[in-house]
Amino acid sequence: MRGLAVVVAGSLIASGCSVNSYKIPTSELSRLAQVPPEARGQHVRVIQEVAASDVPAAPPVSGETQIVFVPQIEVGGSVHRAPAHGGGLGLGKINGAGGDGKGAAIAFLVLAATAMVTAAVIEGSRFDGYAQLHPMHPVHLIGKDGTYTVMPLAWIDANAAAWADTAVVRPSEGPWRELDRAPLSRQGFTYGMYGGTGSMQSAVGDLGMGPAWTVQLGYFPTQEIGILGSVFFGWRDNRFGARLFESRYTGELQVLPVQLGILHAGVFGGAGEAYRFEDAIRLTGGQVVPGNEASLALTGGAMFQLDINTRLALTGRLGIAYAHGEQMHDALIGLSVY
Repeated sequence: MRGLAVVVAGSLIASGCSVNSYKIPTSELSRLAQVPPEARGQHVRVIQEVAASDVPAAPPVSGETQIVFVPQIEVGGSVHRAPAHGGGLGLGKINGAGGDGKGAAIAFLVLAATAMVTAAVIEGSRFDGYAQLHPMHPVHLIGKDGTYTVMPLAWIDANAAAWADTAVVRPSEGPWRELDRAPLSRQGFTYGMYGGTGSMQSAVGDLGMGPAWTVQLGYFPTQEIGILGSVFFGWRDNRFGARLFESRYTGELQVLPVQLGILHAGVFGGAGEAYRFEDAIRLTGGQVVPGNEASLALTGGAMFQLDINTRLALTGRLGIAYAHGEQMHDALIGLSVY
């Protein structure tokens, strides 16, 4: 299974890093439509695609190409229809005794780490920032109705920008110079994986420290606010040498309003269910009882991030969880991919 995961990750990385087409965000396209045509290519926000858009090639321009102004361009004709793509991902709950729970969690974490490495390499290597283009550089436009047209950057007006759902440019179709990367952008889907240490409560009431991990998947509708699903795993030996395994499945709200240069800070809070699977515990009278229990889980804490680039951030979490009638703590650090 691990070997297969590595092969899949390698193929995804290779395919993602080979794409040499870029999207212009629709908000940037609207902004460019207000810039004088001859100055339009000086500073264009572009995002390298993971998978190339299915648009035909356009005749390339050169540095000597003359800028031609053609006002009131009509768009929206049925030229080509762009294909639709989709996919899905599902996760299941892990159940079992203490030792079995730990083994299942490790298998899950190996797959989660493989996905993290794949996502981090693809997102970290593709360019997301600003480029300099020729004003006559071809821009491939796909409308909200799926129809397609292509026109020079200098010809795009407010109507064309409003009509377009996707705008694609290729470096091979004109002069191209990467300028600088954009700052950290959280808006959109996010994936994170963090590891460290946490306290966990035994069925007999004592708290102890052990390895702790959190895997998260979610969406940031704005730069500062995110809604995520969170899975927590932790384990340790209790005072009797038996295995204690703690898992939590929560929905989480993250708010990161503070930014000082490359440092970001905020808070998080969540709610869900906690499950403790603890192998047999021998009580004072010699009775052996299981330590399995489910309860409400409430979580919260502080978050800190350091920019790596536009899509990656080093994230630290100081968390508090209330479950099984006890307050528990964890300190985790890892990578967030946006």
